[in-house]
Amino acid sequence: MNPKSSECSYWIALNLIPSMTAKKFKLLLEHFQSAEEIWAAPHTRLKEIRAFARYTDDFVRQRSVVDLDAELQRIEKRGLGVITLLDENYPRSLRAIDDPPALLYAKGSYIEKDELAIAIVGTRKPSPYGKLISGKLAKELGALGFTVVSGMALGIDTAAHKGALAAGHRTIAVLGGGFSKIYPSENKNLLEQISTSGAVLSEYPIDMKPDKWTFPKRNRIISGLTRGTIVVEAPDRSGALITARCALEQGREVFAVPGPISDESHSGTHKLIQDGAKLVRNVDDILAEFSDLRKTLEAKRSISKREKEPQLSALEQKIFSVLQFEPIHFNDVIERSGSSTSETSFALLQLVMKELVKELEGKRFAKLP
Repeated sequence: MNPKSSECSYWIALNLIPSMTAKKFKLLLEHFQSAEEIWAAPHTRLKEIRAFARYTDDFVRQRSVVDLDAELQRIEKRGLGVITLLDENYPRSLRAIDDPPALLYAKGSYIEKDELAIAIVGTRKPSPYGKLISGKLAKELGALGFTVVSGMALGIDTAAHKGALAAGHRTIAVLGGGFSKIYPSENKNLLEQISTSGAVLSEYPIDMKPDKWTFPKRNRIISGLTRGTIVVEAPDRSGALITARCALEQGREVFAVPGPISDESHSGTHKLIQDGAKLVRNVDDILAEFSDLRKTLEAKRSISKREKEPQLSALEQKIFSVLQFEPIHFNDVIERSGSSTSETSFALLQLVMKELVKELEGKRFAKLP
């Protein structure tokens, strides 16, 4: 919807009222024909709505000081679009949850293809293993046609977005604040990259600062946009577990990637598995839960694999088979492969050039996702 259109302007104005929530908006839409009618409703009419009566005084007081013109200027300055709950291009999967946001500010474009989406979330302080797996899953799921959704936080979120982008796939970021308060600030460039080939969304007014309550509230949108949520690495108190809980409440799938049992940074994901989340070892474990899509997705994967799989020599295949996503020292590669020093060195160089392996400090090597 055009932010300058009359009806859209009223949606934006109502969204600027601090006490307004998605559920209150939904309630009022049951009693009024449009956002414009809600905006113009007198105090007495609002009081007549039993479920809204106790909120009326705050609503009317806050409504009287809303500066809509300033918000419209901010929208225009940042080149944002606005999608309201009643728009045809509002995400269908998100509309289906109990408390969908009344509107979404959008940078980039939300398209029909994004209805097939999956969330990848996790800790902001991941291990190298967590980052590698997050990027690998994003790349492989993107190749199957999934749009990867995450929260653009540092750590697992960033790795998921970058994994999708690096492979040329669509990804969507959902912000925990307004567009003028990007958090973390070091991901401003990532936001621009995502919006060029995907979308960045927020339900919050443009100048809304991220706060400890805005991120948990945001998480229902991440899960609501998707068919399922994958938690890659999360300790017990991780916000990613809130996203997983939202997914369960919304009737969506929950997946968890296991890690070392003694590592506290994986304790949250292990608890999810104990509670019934699907353990993920590879993409096949995810596809198994989407029986309605499996044949189509597997056909896509077969084509993608044939098109992109580099040709490896027998020596390169042998060396590649002993490598893992966790870094391995050069001497261990020699020992496990049974190859000579010169053979191993040559094969690793070829694998690095083919972008299948990366070299790390201390003569260590790891598979790329």
